[in-house]
Amino acid sequence: MNASDWRIVCVTYNVNSRKPEGDQIHQLLQQDDVEDAAIIAVGLQSLPQKMAELILSNFGSIKELSHLELFGTIPAETTWLSILTSWMNAHGKSLLCKTSLACNLLLIFAQLEVFPLVNEINSRQSRSSLGGLTGHKGSVSLRIKFRDESSLVFITSHLLPNASNYEKRCLQYKNGKVCAFDDMARSSDENNNVIWLGDFNWRVDQLTSQEMIMKLAELNSNDHMDKLVNKFDQLKRAQRNGQAFMDYREEKIRFAPTYRLMVMLTHKVGSSYYDQERVPSWCDRILFKGKSLRCERYESNRMVTLSDHFPVYANFILSGSVLRQHSEWKVSFEKVPHWYNIVPFTCRFTYLDDFWRNNGSYRDWVAIYSADVPNSLQPLTWLYVVSCYNTVIAKRSVTIAEFPCLSAGHYRVGYFSVYKNCLQGLSDIFEVEFIK
Repeated sequence: MNASDWRIVCVTYNVNSRKPEGDQIHQLLQQDDVEDAAIIAVGLQSLPQKMAELILSNFGSIKELSHLELFGTIPAETTWLSILTSWMNAHGKSLLCKTSLACNLLLIFAQLEVFPLVNEINSRQSRSSLGGLTGHKGSVSLRIKFRDESSLVFITSHLLPNASNYEKRCLQYKNGKVCAFDDMARSSDENNNVIWLGDFNWRVDQLTSQEMIMKLAELNSNDHMDKLVNKFDQLKRAQRNGQAFMDYREEKIRFAPTYRLMVMLTHKVGSSYYDQERVPSWCDRILFKGKSLRCERYESNRMVTLSDHFPVYANFILSGSVLRQHSEWKVSFEKVPHWYNIVPFTCRFTYLDDFWRNNGSYRDWVAIYSADVPNSLQPLTWLYVVSCYNTVIAKRSVTIAEFPCLSAGHYRVGYFSVYKNCLQGLSDIFEVEFIK
């Protein structure tokens, strides 16, 4: 990997309505991968739903949970979002953007050094359940457009289950292609890259469960796994037949099927116990397209045993002109002097390159973050730009934002653009000192 390249880590996990557990979260990704990555994408499917069932789960009952995670009906500190954000932040990553659809969630984390390079973030979705009325099955995506006009798209999908729904999954793929933003791509696809991950639910449909388990046992090593995949996997067949994912590549599969596991047995002994009533299948996949993307690793994580799925992760190398550019924020904050907790906080900022004229909105907001900015979408406090005021200092027009007193600590100030859907300015770290 060249010094100018970025490492991108992706993981997809159907959590089967299970609540997160700290030790399992720590095993979801290897620490070295997280620390070395510039961007990390996490696609989660089947997030928790019903409050009563969540309560029962605390007493050891098996549950099927759904909208709890996304609608705030469980304590924020116990959600997959909050626990993953805290863990990522401890390893130098901040939440850049997120989107959700029913019980599906897509999170994008990045190094703070990446944030100034981002010009705009867009999201899309495709609903599949009940003829498109609900989104329990469907696709969501986030498009990160960089300042050099190149883009990086992440899509996560949860498609219909069962081997018999082969044709319906092909249709879901066609409907979900809108999430790839192909209509917004430049004439050359060189700098437009897409990573599509999720529980695609493609099955092995030419073998019984026992036959499949026997074939897995007969393999000399995982290096021969791809032969089994190419012969019996529905997704490979759909690609060959031109029915789905024809334009996408997938690294060679060297891992055993990721579904369906006997949760309690697997969780207790740490091994793979497949459900005898289901044919073991490679439901969880990560595919990609784009000339600037190269996949270096593609594996399942058999250390995480919360669900009836194993998570699947992939490491990519992204090369491109944006990575070698030095980019400045479009909103520049003046250096904040040493501050005190008994003094109401004020900060000054300036718009560059006619940003306000071209992209400004009174719905933009100025926010206070802790110094490490765990979540760019959830500041400690914020105010609308409409409440700020302009003044002239040394023949220079500046905008001033005023906040109540801050507690002692280390902070940053940020500017979030509603049209760009991302931060457009972030100050250096400043300290607020405590005085009685």
